[in-house]
Amino acid sequence: MAEPSSEAPGADNPRVAMRLCHRCIGGMFDRLDALVAEAAAASPGAPAASLADRARTLVAEIDEAMAVHIADEETDIFPALLAVCETPARRAQAFELVSSLLVEHREMAELWHALRIALLAIGGGVAVSFPGGTAADYLTLGRAHLAREEGELAELMSVIDAPRAQNIAVSIAHRHEDACVRVRNCPLQKN
Repeated sequence: MAEPSSEAPGADNPRVAMRLCHRCIGGMFDRLDALVAEAAAASPGAPAASLADRARTLVAEIDEAMAVHIADEETDIFPALLAVCETPARRAQAFELVSSLLVEHREMAELWHALRIALLAIGGGVAVSFPGGTAADYLTLGRAHLAREEGELAELMSVIDAPRAQNIAVSIAHRHEDACVRVRNCPLQKN
């Protein structure tokens, strides 16, 4: 493996990479919130073309971003965190947090599945009764999840040593670059 700094300039630590991904997902949540409001206010019949286009685009972006987000954590961050917590108290804290975040990942996936179906219907020009309650639940859980990770997880990640943190950051950077190849106008693209 090449030196991490030569592979991923700017990927100095996983907390920074995670924060950038969270900011990107937060922006998608805001756009989803606006789209939900517009879909709820839309007149019966076929959805407007702009709403259909935005729904299709948002589904593709959220699908990719959430897959990347979950892979970042479940493949790299969580295992590293559990491996480096040496005291029983710190191990217990890490295990409880990781377990809880894993459950939230699954809950978000279930809500997204139901919401995604309605968004794809709208994206296909089909008038559907939009599941506003599901959307509200998804957005509430998603925003709370990101906030927990920004606070609790980021703080706990401080126990990860610098070389391991750099390797995680490189892995995350590569995953984000690969995602941007698959999604046009990639929301994970470096600015």
